[in-house]
Amino acid sequence: MRLFRSITKYSDEELMRDIISHHSHPAITELHRRYSPKLMGYFYNMLHKQEEIAQDFVQDLFLKILEKKHLYDPTKKFYTWVFTVASNMCKTSYRNNHVVTYSDEVAEQGHIIEDLAEKERFHFLLEQSMGNLEHAHKTVFVLRHIEHFSLQEIADITEVSLGTVKSRLFYATQKMATQMKVYQPTGIDQLFKHF
Repeated sequence: MRLFRSITKYSDEELMRDIISHHSHPAITELHRRYSPKLMGYFYNMLHKQEEIAQDFVQDLFLKILEKKHLYDPTKKFYTWVFTVASNMCKTSYRNNHVVTYSDEVAEQGHIIEDLAEKERFHFLLEQSMGNLEHAHKTVFVLRHIEHFSLQEIADITEVSLGTVKSRLFYATQKMATQMKVYQPTGIDQLFKHF
């Protein structure tokens, strides 16, 4: 990195090179500043809206960056790598059942929201149907429709083929559209159009 240039001007990849070479505290702090809000949103959506767990995952992820910095390939985009790490953390958590999932009890609470505004009801049903997706399908849905990654970026992050991403996304949107037809019987299939 060049001398006398503000750290905020460095690219993500330059910051990672500095972390790899010098275990730079300012560089990891800058990456945390840039990415923690977006990663917090990702973990929050993937971990059933559990804010404290999402915050813990963000902190754990940045510790992993320091511990596993040697695994980063400086020729690749940092954001793809960091979301790959985040995706793998969620996958491990699901596999180990450390994430509380929606229960039938939560599903039954759908009747309680009758008096809420339509927008709130829609968001409730959206969260509920997202919570019912299998991890792989929820991952591609969140990355595409909430984090706004391209299909190719999602393929890179999840380390699967583009065709698999499209298939998982199609399955997720179809399943969610079916579950949300209670909310709006007509036109719901167009809600999650992704091509």
